[in-house]
Amino acid sequence: MPLKKIKGDQPRRKKALERFKNRVPLPAMLDRKQQDILIIDKALASLYNDGDKVIRSLQDDILKPNKINLVEKDTDRIWDIMMNSGLVHAVIGFGNTGKLDLTSEGYQLMSQFGSYSAFIQEHQRQIAQQNQTMAFPQFIIEQSEKEAPKEEGGEEEKKAVGRKPSDS
Repeated sequence: MPLKKIKGDQPRRKKALERFKNRVPLPAMLDRKQQDILIIDKALASLYNDGDKVIRSLQDDILKPNKINLVEKDTDRIWDIMMNSGLVHAVIGFGNTGKLDLTSEGYQLMSQFGSYSAFIQEHQRQIAQQNQTMAFPQFIIEQSEKEAPKEEGGEEEKKAVGRKPSDS
């Protein structure tokens, strides 16, 4: 959208242009995944309520009080992510449109880890630990002492000897 030149003394336009030039950018998440984790964390914390399961509206009781403004497309995406995770389910009934409740898995996650972000960090730590301990066998090719080198073809016979990975 092109900006019009400010002609003369138009304080309103001048102020708007100055605000636009000097505005402080909003803190941005590094990626959408972090944003999703933050929103799901707030939603689960609100639904858990220190061990007392409650029913809350995603838009009115979770997003608005936490000052999270999302467009409808992103709200629907977050809703789908939370439904498919199995941690929450939609409340069915008259007047309960858009309301969520914790499932037993969600309640267990919150009582064990305290937050969704703590669960994600623990899960990533376990994956990193598995990748670190998953050592592939290391093979060293050595000449067999029992067998003498063959004269035919000029190649020496070599045997692969396995070595146990060291415990880290």
